[in-house]
Amino acid sequence: MDKNLPWVTKVSYGVGHVFNDLCASMWFTYLLLFYQNVLQFDNTLAGLILLVGQIADGISTPIVGIFSDKENKIPICARYGRRKTWHLMGTVLCFIAFPFIFNVCLGCEDLDDWAKFGYYFIFVVIFQFGWACVQISHLALIPDLTTRKCQRTELNSIRYAFTVLANLSVFTITFFSLNTGQPGPEHITGGDSYGNDTYNDTSTPFTTDPYYASTSSGGTAEPTSANHIGPEDAASFRNIALICCGIGVVFSLIFHIGVKEPPFIPHKKRCELPPSSDGEKRDPSPAKMRKIDWFKELPFYQIAVLYMATRLYVNLYQAYIPLYVQDTLRLDQTFLALVPFAMYLAGFTGSLLMKEINKKIGRKRTFALGCCVGIAGCVWLWFGEGSYYEEWGIFLVGALLGIGGSTLLITSLSITADLIGENVEGGAFVYGFMSLVDKFSNGIIIMIIQESNPEEPWYYRSVITFACGSACALGIAVVISLMNVRIGQSRSRDVALSIFEDSDTSTTTTAEGGGSSPAKCGLDNPALNIISEVSIQSIPPPTVNGTCCKDKLPQNSSQTQENTKY
Repeated sequence: MDKNLPWVTKVSYGVGHVFNDLCASMWFTYLLLFYQNVLQFDNTLAGLILLVGQIADGISTPIVGIFSDKENKIPICARYGRRKTWHLMGTVLCFIAFPFIFNVCLGCEDLDDWAKFGYYFIFVVIFQFGWACVQISHLALIPDLTTRKCQRTELNSIRYAFTVLANLSVFTITFFSLNTGQPGPEHITGGDSYGNDTYNDTSTPFTTDPYYASTSSGGTAEPTSANHIGPEDAASFRNIALICCGIGVVFSLIFHIGVKEPPFIPHKKRCELPPSSDGEKRDPSPAKMRKIDWFKELPFYQIAVLYMATRLYVNLYQAYIPLYVQDTLRLDQTFLALVPFAMYLAGFTGSLLMKEINKKIGRKRTFALGCCVGIAGCVWLWFGEGSYYEEWGIFLVGALLGIGGSTLLITSLSITADLIGENVEGGAFVYGFMSLVDKFSNGIIIMIIQESNPEEPWYYRSVITFACGSACALGIAVVISLMNVRIGQSRSRDVALSIFEDSDTSTTTTAEGGGSSPAKCGLDNPALNIISEVSIQSIPPPTVNGTCCKDKLPQNSSQTQENTKY
């Protein structure tokens, strides 16, 4: 039996992903805004930066998962822990690369945009690889630290709580950084800054956008450097990135000091271990599916599309809401922090109700309900206009988008966990495949949106309404196709039989009744069965004091085949 983890270990583990959460919040929310409005990249190059990051992340995630799960034979790394070693390496890479992504091109300010793109390309790839190292190693520690389901759930809950705090912290830091930032002396003429209502006739707002350079009589006030993001705000974004890195390193240090990783026992050695001191016998794990077998299952493709639609919806509104606030509504720059703050807070509040809603109407109907909420937000955003909308309506729209996004994300991950079922060794491949589809589709779609930008203020309203709304409609269509499908129970029993015949099978004796049955000892692959941000409680424990599985298999092998949960 596992002992209860001390509260110091639980809290220290919970803060271990804060650095990643801070960086991810800035990446998805402010990347396009920074490269288009601050660095003055054209839409195509800004989208290409994000596409490079998505592809690098999609490729790095399964690669890091495979290698981080292997035994580390370097003595000092083995003593420190294979998970913590990868976590430390990822933290260092993120700390080095991330500040350069949200900064001007150092030493190459006078070069052309494509040369600058090469400069940022290097740091984006380094950052995404480091981010994957931290994400996978941190998630993989949960089954290493404890085999008890309740403690795994508790660790995952603490981790999610700090994720929420990290995201809200980014928006708070952004609010104060942009609200207190002062334009440089080069933007002041005649003793007046651009934060005032009147200007010297010789002054010109610092923007290359003709939409903002044009004048309007009797209409809305002209956006200026005081309320519109521009090159003069480069220092503010650099400071936000540096503050996030500083906070992230502190919490990562707490994680490395407070968490002690259990020693790693290779799979073959663990299966050869004698019974535990209390006389309990080791038990086999459920049969697993081979990678090739997943491609024979139609729900595998359906749920991949479902997850892709979810990530498209969430990432698109997160990336384009800041541009919508600035370029379409022309609101003050503090709304760049306030609107995402309201979205994320509402999404977190909605997530608290997911458990009860899932119990009452099921996961598929809950997903469809989240799609309807998201579509409602998109429709309101399309028709929203006037002073009421700019003052408080935009926050209600953001709340609807956030609630819809959290509902889709949580439910789609739960459905994916149902697909995996007890085939935890296949989780590596399933989540790796989902991640590839997600990252590549997001990068390509955003690239198409950027390339199609007509430089009109209404464009971002159309993007959020039709692109996010279409993603929700696609999700509803997939859910309808899954209504009569028992997810996780449609696998061929021939697959299980072929796996039981694997050459690596071992014979174990059941503790009760003295009977024996041949079964395959479970493969310890915790790093890869949680490639995505999946709920840990759905993953059965790989080991208990050297045993291969928690639950006993029936004595009769044929009965085992009939009772195995597909």
